[in-house]
Amino acid sequence: MDYVPEQELFDQLYVESDQLGFDTYDHLPLRTENAKYPFVVIGDTQQIPINYRTAIGGTFTVTLHIWADGESRYTVSKMMERLARLGEEVVITDHFRFIGRFNQEDRQVITDTSVPDTVLKHGILTLVFNLG
Repeated sequence: MDYVPEQELFDQLYVESDQLGFDTYDHLPLRTENAKYPFVVIGDTQQIPINYRTAIGGTFTVTLHIWADGESRYTVSKMMERLARLGEEVVITDHFRFIGRFNQEDRQVITDTSVPDTVLKHGILTLVFNLG
């Protein structure tokens, strides 16, 4: 059986976000899903392989998106802070161990007006891990 480290990290972050009590999705919810703000989307991932002498490792980035209504900037910041702690830890999946690189994370909160007649707050959190 082939094990995919990027997918296991994605799945584990999804579970961790859900266990923190956040409504969590693996995609931006469709209008028909009636998602309520605030919610988290476990988004894009990137894997950069590293070839060691005796093993193969890698650096992994995962982007988490926090969405809330336009008056909930503080909520977005609090959620982002709690989720950022996942990038300060060791994340263990069934087959891999990921070491958080908190000094490489990136956080931003932006105002999003892409939905007509709606102002949203959009937190973007990029976590970085090394395969350990």
